Amino acid sequence: MPSLIDKIGGPEAAMGVLIPAVELFYKKLLSDDEVSGYFDGVDTEKIKKKQVEFLAYVFGGPAEYTGKDIAEAHKKLIDERGLNEYHFDVVAGHFHDTLVELECPSEIVEEADAILLTSRPIFERKPPEDDPLGRALAEIERIRNEQEHDIDKLTHSLERVFEKSSEEDMEIIRSGLRMRGSGIVEFLDEFRHQHLPNKTDA
Repeated sequence: MPSLIDKIGGPEAAMGVLIPAVELFYKKLLSDDEVSGYFDGVDTEKIKKKQVEFLAYVFGGPAEYTGKDIAEAHKKLIDERGLNEYHFDVVAGHFHDTLVELECPSEIVEEADAILLTSRPIFERKPPEDDPLGRALAEIERIRNEQEHDIDKLTHSLERVFEKSSEEDMEIIRSGLRMRGSGIVEFLDEFRHQHLPNKTDA
């Protein structure tokens, strides 16, 4: 299943979209009184550069990302300054409008929106009862931290996580997991290749 980067036309073509998209996106954020205050005292030029790298990684690009994941990057704002799902929706709206204004194809916009939406539970004041991606991430993190793997138990857990996912959903899941931590998808692919040979990569 091609990644979003592949659908845009590959890494080089994607940069031709992501760089102007991030520039316009932050112009919108900094002009919106609902969220602009969260950027006070912040080096926005540095953030924009990291955002391009982050989106390229999340959307399936080949480069590794060494910065903070989305939860870590926003933890202080959530804990100390009240950043929540309302602000997430404002930001997501600006992201959607940015892609539309840049005349990205509707299928690209829809998939990018779906990927971004996977991270909404991080910002919700009352975590939702049903956060499938959060459960998958918790299971994967538990597996990564195991000192001695019970292969039968772990493979069964992973099969339950992914058994109901279509190929299209799997690509969104991959990108959603990338948003929540670098190296997670790579670990999962390697584990499934070794222990779930009859399954496609996550």
